Amino acid sequence: MSLQNIKIETSIPKEWASQLNQLSAETGHSVDKLVHEAIGHYLEKVQFSSISNSANLDASNLHQELLILQQKVQSLEPLLHQVAKLEAKIVTLEKIIIPEVPIIPNSTFAQLLTNDDDDDEPDEVLTDFLS
Repeated sequence: MSLQNIKIETSIPKEWASQLNQLSAETGHSVDKLVHEAIGHYLEKVQFSSISNSANLDASNLHQELLILQQKVQSLEPLLHQVAKLEAKIVTLEKIIIPEVPIIPNSTFAQLLTNDDDDDEPDEVLTDFLS
């Protein structure tokens, strides 16, 4: 499309023509200029309305998605309580199965592995050899 003006011919009701002529006389603007401005205002209004409707649709879609996500979160809440119960059971089982080894601040890994009661155990021989 070129940037040149295009001439459009159309028919309008006699009432509109008389109103345009009267407005032209009152404002001192030509009928062509009045029609040109009217079309420009109309197109701006339609474009703004289209953008506004698009924004309303986007907001509506976002609201729908929010409602769906809220429903999903609500359906997950009972599972949260089950997870908390399972975590408590696991901690209890770990305390039963894996006794706590006292850790002395200056102890080395080899010292934690060794036990004074089993001097001839292979793991102690190996850790003594590696130390």
